[in-house]
Amino acid sequence: MSTELSRLSELAKAGKTTRFLSLAHLLTPAALMAAFEGLRKDASAGVDDVTYREYEQDVWRNIPTLHHRLVSHQYRVQPLRRVYIPKENGKERPISIPALEDKIVQKATVTVLSAIYEQDFLACSYGFRPGRSPHDALDAIRRTICYGATTYVLEADIQSYFDRIVRSELMAFVERRIGDSSILRLIRKWIHIGVIEDGRLLVTETGTGQGQVISPLLANIYLHYVLDEWFEHEVKPRLRGMAAEIRYADDFILCFQHREDAERVLNVLSKRFARYGLTLHPGRRGYWRSAARCVRAVPTRRSRRPSIFSVSRMCVRAADGGGLRFTSGPCANAFGAV
Repeated sequence: MSTELSRLSELAKAGKTTRFLSLAHLLTPAALMAAFEGLRKDASAGVDDVTYREYEQDVWRNIPTLHHRLVSHQYRVQPLRRVYIPKENGKERPISIPALEDKIVQKATVTVLSAIYEQDFLACSYGFRPGRSPHDALDAIRRTICYGATTYVLEADIQSYFDRIVRSELMAFVERRIGDSSILRLIRKWIHIGVIEDGRLLVTETGTGQGQVISPLLANIYLHYVLDEWFEHEVKPRLRGMAAEIRYADDFILCFQHREDAERVLNVLSKRFARYGLTLHPGRRGYWRSAARCVRAVPTRRSRRPSIFSVSRMCVRAADGGGLRFTSGPCANAFGAV
């Protein structure tokens, strides 16, 4: 991390309510070059049809030109290219692919904003954060359930999370920390830009476009305020016993010591999410009792993919593409068993 970003992190850590008014100057040619070098070299091209290798051939001219367009306000965001990838349940997930230069600017912006938000995000959040992985989330679940006071586990699934984020609410959350008008203007452009599908430009009223480089950070910011801080500072102090949250992006579980605490949170969770435009999947919501006696297989950092581990009737594993998924098997009939 550069000296300027380190200083930014120190200021963010020291002042939890500080708004940062001057950040755009950190999007330097060097920062844009580092962002370009950090992109996936085999990633699909956006509507510009420019690949990493093609851009790399003249990168020393392309990056200064891109920087000039940024500082002179001539930078224009291009529409996203919509593709579909298969999901584990047989359905398809829509992915929005940005143009290559949009990826570069977004990644450089994420680096700057992460220096601030990494000081705000709580320890319960694991998805798309530096130095954190699904392995770490699974380890946290193991510790909380096997060695803590957990007796009941609540699982909820957010329907089409990236597509349901209310943009006005998101920007209100972002503006709690970010006051630089240039950065805010960029974010608004990225989340409001339409997608090209079957040759047509489609514009939606909600969502951040899953597949954009900036989307995971924005999604984390949204749930940081909607769920994490709410659960930590408003819910937990009102509960009778121990409670804990473990979240990987939009997948999360809530652990409780007492049944009445689990029931109370389950009853208010849908209302809390609805306030911010989010809906919990009606068929994937509930809690069950966990004996919390043993771990069948614990993921190791050397394994390519986290293994399944089981606590009583509960199974959880890392899903393809990241995130946590409760599986069939021992926990298939868990709901309604308490």
